[in-house]
Formats: sequence, C-alpha cells, structure tokens
Amino acid sequence: MARPMGTADIGGCFTGTLARFAGTIRTDDGGPGLAADRLLDPDTVRDLIERYAASLPGADPRAIVSMWSQWHCAAVVTPAVVACVIARHRLPVALEDCRLALHDNGCTAAVLVPAAAPGMAAAERVPEDRIPEDRIPDDRSGSAPVGTRRHSGFGDLLDGHLAPLIAFIAREFAVSPKLLWTNAAASFAWTLQQCAARPEADSAALSEAEGRLTLAEAWPTGRNPFAGALRPSPFVPLEQCSRRVCCLRYLLPGWADCGSFCPLPARDRPAGAADNPAGDP
Repeated sequence: MARPMGTADIGGCFTGTLARFAGTIRTDDGGPGLAADRLLDPDTVRDLIERYAASLPGADPRAIVSMWSQWHCAAVVTPAVVACVIARHRLPVALEDCRLALHDNGCTAAVLVPAAAPGMAAAERVPEDRIPEDRIPDDRSGSAPVGTRRHSGFGDLLDGHLAPLIAFIAREFAVSPKLLWTNAAASFAWTLQQCAARPEADSAALSEAEGRLTLAEAWPTGRNPFAGALRPSPFVPLEQCSRRVCCLRYLLPGWADCGSFCPLPARDRPAGAADNPAGDP
C-alpha cells in the first residue's frame, strides 16, 4: 500500500530557487486559519485587503488589490505547482477544500493541508486512455493522482480556486480581471520554469501545465485567461518578458516598479525603478 504523502515530503521539494517558498505549505493542526471559500465573502476579503492597505498609506487602491493578489498567488500557486510537477501529487486547493494561514497584514502566507489530506496519497499513474470512462474521477474529487484526467493536475488550483476568486475580486474592487490573471500567470510560469529545470520534474505534469498556459482547449471553459499574459512567451525566462497588463506596482509609494517586466513605457513610470522580473511582493 502506498504511503500517504505529507507536507514534509512536499516541503522537501523547495530547494534552490524555490527555497524561499518552503513555508507556503504547512500541516493544518487546527490552529488559526481562514477557510479559503471565505475569500468569496465581501466583508472578509475587504477586511484582509484593508489590513494590507494600512501598511501602504496613500497608495492607489487598485495597486493595493493587485499586490495583495500577488502575495496570494505566491502562497497558493507556487506550492500547488511544485506539488504537482515535482512531488507528483495534487494539493486540495479548491476554495471549498482548503484553509489558509495569514500574515498579520492580511496577506496569504501558506496553504494549510491536513496531515492525511485527500488526494495526497501516492499512486501509480495510469494513462487516461486506459481508464474506463466511468472510473475517471471528477476534476475536484480530491482523490486522483496527477494524470488520471485531462484537467486533474491543476483543476483545483486554476478552476476551483483562481477562477472564482479572480472573478469575485475583479467585480468587488473594480480591478481588471486581465490584471489579476496576469499576476497569476507570472507566478504559474515562473514556478513552472523552476520545476522544469529539475531532473525529477514529471513530464506529464509539465505538459499539462504548458497546455494550460497556451491552449484554450486545455481549459474546461474553452477560454484561456493566461493567453498572451506574458510576452513573448511564458516559456522565456521572466527577466526577458513583459506583462500584458501592468500590475500597477509603480503606484505604491516608495516601491520600485517592475522595470523591464512592465508593459508601460519608462517615461510613464517613476524614474529610478529597479528591475524585479518576477513581480514578487
């Protein structure tokens, strides 16, 4: 019988360029945390973003929302992609399935995963064309190893977490959904590039992730919100890319903008900005 995989196993994958994100997956011991689906409650998410705004007096409200979303993506997208591509397991990160640890400033700090979370038990990969149709699990069933369904590897993250959250935040705060999806694309592509450079990276998971970045048909809706988010390509190192939509970081007082990663002409941004190609918070 396969041994259940825990957060320590996945946490061990955060080495090299990924080391600074090692704390983004933690065992849920029942302590303080926020049920992720509470992020779809207007009062809850507004309170979190207002807490973050308190540390940025005078900042443009849209820039605050954008940077809060970048923190959130760093804490959720990164561990979910690493778990899938390196550890070959899917984190149960659909909004209704996970809890989040928070920083004091209201930003997301980590995904909290139960010690024996569904979907984290190691299992042999079976090609989809060898699985009877009635045994292909639902995308968000939380019980399938990566590769048992077309969207299963990243379905919880992209379809069950980011899609509803981005739609809600864009509507609630009057921020462009393209801006928020570009923030998510930067985290997704950067993490994928780091994973792809590792010899233990799973080729099937890489292929699925690459499809999600570039193919409309890889999405259940038939529309790819990542399309064109990073130029010239999400497979080019981000220091050689620019965003489709500005993240508005330059509107935060005292913060350097994203340098060459920003799509706006330099004359439209404050002088003396330093490059920050990953757009990291």
